[in-house]
Amino acid sequence: MDDTPLEITKKMAAMMQLKSPVERLKMGSSMYDTSKFLVIRAIKEENPGISKSSLRKEIFLRYYRDDFDPQARDQILSHLENIGSMD
Repeated sequence: MDDTPLEITKKMAAMMQLKSPVERLKMGSSMYDTSKFLVIRAIKEENPGISKSSLRKEIFLRYYRDDFDPQARDQILSHLENIGSMD
């Protein structure tokens, strides 16, 4: 959905170009960290006491569930389960 007026979109793009590449990288990293924090918090609220392994799998599913066919998704989840057994 894109309901932002073109004038505002152009202004935001111009403002972003004024930032250095390092500043833009820091902004992106900060946004990723915030989104991951919110995802983890939501999962833990829905599943109190969730194990590290199960949390890892739920994070994967929240971010990438529709990006893989069922077979590939199951292989990835199996791999994440095996990583979890090393915790």
